[in-house]
Amino acid sequence: MRTSGLLTAACLCLYFVCSCARQSTQTFTEQSLDRYLSARDYYSRDRLTEALDLLLENHRVEPDFSANSFLIGKIFFFQGEYPQAERYWQCTLSKNPHHLDTRKWLARLYLQEGRVREAGAVLEDALCLSSEDPELLILMAKVKREQDDLAGAIQLYQRAQAFCERLCEAYVDLAEIYYAFGLIDRAEDQLFRAGELAGNDSSISFSIQAALNYLQQTKIQEESP
Repeated sequence: MRTSGLLTAACLCLYFVCSCARQSTQTFTEQSLDRYLSARDYYSRDRLTEALDLLLENHRVEPDFSANSFLIGKIFFFQGEYPQAERYWQCTLSKNPHHLDTRKWLARLYLQEGRVREAGAVLEDALCLSSEDPELLILMAKVKREQDDLAGAIQLYQRAQAFCERLCEAYVDLAEIYYAFGLIDRAEDQLFRAGELAGNDSSISFSIQAALNYLQQTKIQEESP
């Protein structure tokens, strides 16, 4: 049963990669997928030249492979070749206009080059697709700052901050798991991180601090002779 579960998970992962790497009417070859996965591996190990060679070869064969062209753009961006990065990201959006990561990185490029209006246009479309994405909110807040719309920037930054409270749940849940197994030091560390992330003014900061105090008292009692 365990082996079957692992195989199912592997198949689901492969399906996800394939679904990100195809247009609605086109499926890509196994060879192009293998090249892309090898390029991802090189990219993760900071071997950008080798990754780029494979990705560019892929793009010549499969120009509609949006995940492939997105990664080409990122490598060119990190190498400071902004026109090339923009070219491949525009190519990605022409094939997959809902590719949010491309919109985020293209907005970063436009902001870096002072093309504020273009950055705003890219982000407006993205926010229509994902209105609570904190990265999109922060990037649009930067646009508002550049446009001297400080009230708009503050509102967007505050909406992005609200995401921190939701993210705290991961740390609190981990703390509960560690505590259940008697790993009090680990649980304490997770709650401390949750408190730092939430900040003193958060609506959940009091609850986090109360839980942290409880853990610390438990630790003292266990260490007492």
